[in-house]
Amino acid sequence: MKQGGFIGVLIAFLAYIAAAPVAAQTNVNGTPYSGPGPSAVFGNVCTACFFPVTIFGSPVGGSAKDVPADAAHQSICWCHSVFGIPVPGAAYGQWLPQRVIETVRTPYNSPTFGGSLMGHSNTSLLNGILQGGLGASGGTGSTLGFYNMHVFVYPIGKLADAIVGFACLSDEGTGADLLWVSEIDPSWSSDPVSMIMTPEAAVFASMPAQMSCMADAAAADTYQPIGSMFWCMGSWGGSYPQDGASQTMDAPRQAGYTAAKATAVLQRRGMIWKTMGDDAICHAYPNPVFAKTQYRLQQVWPNPEVQTDHWIGVDPNIWGEWRYKPVIGEDFVNIEYQFVNCCIL
Repeated sequence: MKQGGFIGVLIAFLAYIAAAPVAAQTNVNGTPYSGPGPSAVFGNVCTACFFPVTIFGSPVGGSAKDVPADAAHQSICWCHSVFGIPVPGAAYGQWLPQRVIETVRTPYNSPTFGGSLMGHSNTSLLNGILQGGLGASGGTGSTLGFYNMHVFVYPIGKLADAIVGFACLSDEGTGADLLWVSEIDPSWSSDPVSMIMTPEAAVFASMPAQMSCMADAAAADTYQPIGSMFWCMGSWGGSYPQDGASQTMDAPRQAGYTAAKATAVLQRRGMIWKTMGDDAICHAYPNPVFAKTQYRLQQVWPNPEVQTDHWIGVDPNIWGEWRYKPVIGEDFVNIEYQFVNCCIL
């Protein structure tokens, strides 16, 4: 692992263990601050979600249907050479937990750290503007919901990533160590700014494009999402515009949708790289097109998935419509697993 990457992991790990679990509390506006602290993030990690792995293109452990359809299909790879002579290697693939994604209603509230990222309850005008909540039905149609998102590097996953990278004798491959909070990103709270940064949204957020997402929703519920339909997030909604707004009204669906949008934004900006597929087996690379089958989400707060995770776009009635608690459990924490292909010499 590069020195900068190691320092990033060390800082993140020290921050996690320094934060103590706390009970729900209330800020001056009456909005709940709640969260388990780091205990849920480390105590509820799904070890079965590391599998299946693929060796020579064949799945080992777990179910073959949990291998992304867009992962590398080759069994032998030619990524290394000795004295200019190509040396064959074994194609390898694995799910690795790479980051923690929080989706929260109150600006800067962090369930992972058990309080505000700003160190206190804030009453500024900015907080009022960025105050989120679920979408709701109204007399003239649905009212938009809005969630803020925070993305942190996951230390255990980065260490596992370094081990895999060492075995593959390749670069680390999952982009920069990152920390991102949506409250400082003007595109997250503004459709017009988001449209400027992703002009293709004018096409992919259109009604015909969104109608096509019914096929992706059916595929996600029965097998896995359709990777080529990058503008869709199954039954959760469309990938565009890439901001925090949502018309979904059930809490687990909206939280998963927000986490998926956060991932799409970070991949678009080169902060998450494409790490799977025959084109990425030798070297990961930045790719602005959302590779949604590269990711799976495991909810770890408030009601955790312990033995499994789920694809982007899967109907919550299948994996966890009940995984929230009214008032105190409408902020969510997910661990995001990323599939990584590489070549073992």
